[in-house]
Order: sequence, then C-alpha cells, then structure tokens
Amino acid sequence: MTDLEVVNRALRELGCPEASSMSDTAKNPAAAIDAYSVCRDEVLRLLPWPACIKRASMKGWHDQATPWTASHAYRLGDRCTNDTAKTYECTTAGISASSGGPTGTTAAITDGTVVWKYMEASTTTNNWCWVKSTAYAVDDLVSNDTGKVYVCITAGTSAASGGPTGTTADITDNTVHWCYYGTPPENHTTFDYLFVLPPDCLRLLKIPSDAATAETTQGIQFRREGMWVYTNQDPSIAKYVRQETDPNQWDSLLPTVISMRIAAEIAYYVTGQTTKKKELEDRFASWYATARPVAMSEGAEAPEEVVRWEDV
Repeated sequence: MTDLEVVNRALRELGCPEASSMSDTAKNPAAAIDAYSVCRDEVLRLLPWPACIKRASMKGWHDQATPWTASHAYRLGDRCTNDTAKTYECTTAGISASSGGPTGTTAAITDGTVVWKYMEASTTTNNWCWVKSTAYAVDDLVSNDTGKVYVCITAGTSAASGGPTGTTADITDNTVHWCYYGTPPENHTTFDYLFVLPPDCLRLLKIPSDAATAETTQGIQFRREGMWVYTNQDPSIAKYVRQETDPNQWDSLLPTVISMRIAAEIAYYVTGQTTKKKELEDRFASWYATARPVAMSEGAEAPEEVVRWEDV
C-alpha cells in the first residue's frame, strides 16, 4: 500500500481518472493529493488505532537549560549551560553580562546583575539543549536561543557553534535542518512539571502511572495545552496516537476509511453535487462505524473463557 494508492481509491469512488503520481497537477488528482495528509491525520486522531499507538519518554521543561546568552534578562529559576557543559540555575534575576557567563562550581556566581548557582554537569541524559558537532535524527528535539524548542526535520550533524535560532520553519545548522517547535509557557497551573509532546503525537491517550501494576491501571492526571503537557509525575512517558505516514504500517481498515474521508472532502469540488457529497459522507461514517469497535477493542484484556460442555 502506498500514499498514491490511497489517493486513487478516493478518486475511483468519485469516478475520476487516477493520479499518475503524488505530484500530479491535474485538477481532480491535485485536489485529492492536497486533501490527503489532512484527511489522514483527521482519521488517525479519531481513534486509537492499534497500529499507530506509540510510547515515548517526554522531554521535561521544568528543569531544562539552554546555552547561556549575553545581555539577556533571566528570571528566578531559569537554567543555562556554560563553561564546558555545566548547568547553572538563576538565584537572583537580572541581566546577564555582555560576554563570558557563569563558570565554576560554586553557589553564588555573579554574571552582570544575575546570580547563578552551579547545579550539575550537563549531559544528554539530564539536558537536551543543542550541542555542537552532534549527529541529530528527524524528530529529535533541542532547546536553544533562550528558551525556544526546535525539531529536526532533516538529519545531519550540527555546526561547530551557534545552533538554531528564530521562529521559522526551516533553519539550516550545518547539515541539520530545524523547524521552530515552540516556546514553552510559564507554568501557571497546579501541576508541578511541564513536558514537551513528541513531534509525531496526534492524540495523547494516557500518561501511565509509575506505580501501575497492570496495563489497565488508570494513568495519572494531566493537562494538555498545545504541544505542552502538565503533570505531577517526573519523568513521564506518553502513550499516544502517532502521525504514522507509512501506509504499510496501518491497520488494514485504515486505507479504506481514509480514502472515503478524502472522497467526501473533495466530492463537491469535483462533482458540484451536494447529493454526491452527502452520499460519500454517509459512506465514510459507515466505514468509520465499522472500524471503531475493532480499534477500540483490539488489545483489551479478554474475559475468562467459558468452558464448553464438549471440552470437559
């Protein structure tokens, strides 16, 4: 199964010629191709499709550091890295110096009008800020540029200095390309910790409790706001529906449901008939209703098998 085959299924439902490729510019194929990724993600988000469920550790922001920045306003509790991978925490808010930054391992380090406290060595385990001359893979997250988060969109090796800055969608860093992911908000909730959602998350299902003894145990309370998640558990793992873009990984029902969603989406544009649009919307709803119990029940713990008389 390929993206093109899913698109062509939708076009056949409308009685249209098939697309020759995913770059076909003919009117009807182009409409289906344009609708494909949006409709795919809509359908994936609707249900916890077993083939698209993933678990991953979330990046914590509550104690995250970013490389020290000159002449920057730091707040109480902000963290930075400096002096060969050391992490510092701001104990007195102020404006950093024009050069240098905190060094050493003492508890009161003056930097302009900021005072820092040495916390720990900065490693990839406890800190995920940008690192020079490092290999990054697609979907890797880094923090840089005074509290911004970036996601890798093209794998490669970072530059010898600098790292991604700004808020654009394609930032070149030697052979790596980054996309601005967002700037985490201040935590004004009653939760203790703030995490960053994985870039491929379409729907957060659960944050399993560290104290759980069974898979069916209820997860911990959380609040999602945009790409940020607040919880009272550190560290935390997200169980979520991922943005699975490879049709070969999908449930066998998914291509049909997605193609019906595409056909319904472009039906009026292609045919100019509201009746055709309604017909395809109903057919999509029917296929969705067929797929729903399958997606919702697969993987659930089964009841105890009944002993039949003929088995005794």
